[in-house]
Amino acid sequence: MSEPDAVATAARDARARQRTWVPGGALLVLSALVGFVARFDLAEFRFLMDAAWAAGVLLLVIGMGRAGSITGRRPFASIVVILQVLIASPPVPTFLSGLIPRNTGNLYAEEDAGTAIMFPYFAAVGVLTIAAVILIGLARALPRPWNWAPAGVLVASAVSSAVMMPLFGLVGIGAVVGRVLYEVPGAGVLFLGVLAIVLGARAGRESMASAPLTTL
Repeated sequence: MSEPDAVATAARDARARQRTWVPGGALLVLSALVGFVARFDLAEFRFLMDAAWAAGVLLLVIGMGRAGSITGRRPFASIVVILQVLIASPPVPTFLSGLIPRNTGNLYAEEDAGTAIMFPYFAAVGVLTIAAVILIGLARALPRPWNWAPAGVLVASAVSSAVMMPLFGLVGIGAVVGRVLYEVPGAGVLFLGVLAIVLGARAGRESMASAPLTTL
């Protein structure tokens, strides 16, 4: 490939990243912000959080051009991430919970049925989530070390959830710490959204810097 062609390709790839990462990141930021405020009387708006999250992740995976995809459009990685988004979306657990028998007069049977249906579902979501962040990291479509940012957020969320559980019944400082830890997953989504916007804006500057050379 000649130097002008290489420069033109680099500029095109940078534009694809900007056009994907900035709006995709904005959707993740919107999802996190809705999650922070859509509680109590505003809980009915939480569907916006899930919709924005799913739309943002799908946009980032599909990409506005191959270079914009956070999986590099690698088939296996892309399929895993898309499956995670689809299976983790609220309609799936809602449908599955509807399969659990109710009012049978046998609470033990209902509990066993619920476990038999929901445990494999949550296990599948967990496996897909772990696989998704690992595959995003291995794809290296994002600049290093940010390709491992989703994995870092997942680890932070898992640790915060494990630490938070024993604090739920406490008062005082324990309750405050538990409340802070409760916000970690949402803060993680917010961080990833802001990171995507920043990386997309940087790619946009790279595209503008290369643009005059493509006309030579």
